[in-house]
Amino acid sequence: MKTRISLGIALFAGALAILGQTKVTICHNVDHNPHTITVAAPAAVAHFLQHPNDTLGECGSNDDDLSQG
Repeated sequence: MKTRISLGIALFAGALAILGQTKVTICHNVDHNPHTITVAAPAAVAHFLQHPNDTLGECGSNDDDLSQG
């Protein structure tokens, strides 16, 4: 039983390490000055909570801007 718990903890720690190395691209829009940033995957959730106007992906890559006509 102790071996299974240790293995589970090791697998969980490994998954967190891999996830921490995964990067997420965000269009960070502050004061109408959009610029592309890259953050670690675990930080992306917190970033979107603090910056609700930001979008996933590079700035200018979204085709849903109706003002372009």
